[in-house]
Amino acid sequence: MDKAKIKKICNDVVRPSEYLAYREYLEALYLALKSADSSYTYFDFAADSGLGHNNLMNALIRGRRPLTPKTCRKISSSLGLIGREKHYFELMVQHSYERDPLDRETVFRKMVTLKSSLVGSDLDKWQLEFFSHWSHAVLLELMNFTDAKADPQWFQERIRPKLTLDEINSGLALLCRIGYATLDHEAGRYRALQSDVATGPEVANVAMVRYHQTLLDLARAAVVDCPADERDINSLVLTLTQEQFEQIKMQIQEFSQRIYDQHPPCEAPESSRVVQISMQIFPLTRDKGEKK
Repeated sequence: MDKAKIKKICNDVVRPSEYLAYREYLEALYLALKSADSSYTYFDFAADSGLGHNNLMNALIRGRRPLTPKTCRKISSSLGLIGREKHYFELMVQHSYERDPLDRETVFRKMVTLKSSLVGSDLDKWQLEFFSHWSHAVLLELMNFTDAKADPQWFQERIRPKLTLDEINSGLALLCRIGYATLDHEAGRYRALQSDVATGPEVANVAMVRYHQTLLDLARAAVVDCPADERDINSLVLTLTQEQFEQIKMQIQEFSQRIYDQHPPCEAPESSRVVQISMQIFPLTRDKGEKK
């Protein structure tokens, strides 16, 4: 296929920054190229990617071969990826390649930062920032307390783990900037304007992954830091069919919605607490034939 056409599709039609996994990105890119030329094959895709006229690209997408950072750089150069999209693609591959959890976290933070520079609107950037830290949602909830004040120290005294005043001031400013809250000067307090917070499609994937990562960090710390009578943490290890797995996923979603419906955002008495309720279900073994 013509190099200029491939470059345009890579940078304008199927952008790496729209994905979290390089295999999904490469598969979407292949389908876009094939849509532009029905005779296009995986062999052609591999050749255009600088890998030779072979079936290697199919093996990479199907998970039969890992994509190394070195090969990634060859692919991005051959396909004509440029600028921040090229950098994001290379970070995606590096994230999948890292084995040390701290190194993976560092790379993912870089992906989030880069994503914020690639989204189209200020609102998308601010929403990405909102979901980058667990404390922003807590600040929003605390504004519903009857004794809420505008003083950042009031928030600091109620939040745990402890935050700095700079972190609280930054969070409050963000909430006002994106229209989720406002400072009521006459009443001397912040007021929440938004109860249901959701992201636009530009930031949904990377924002929610980052947000749930921070919540899981809190849950891990709570096992040690919270007294037993102030927490409830349970785990089950089960063997399930795919049908049973899907059924439990649905039950968790329905249960979460039921809790939310029973406790909608409203003015809260001073004795209230902001709590985190986390429920997850995920596999600990692979399906037969599943990508590695």
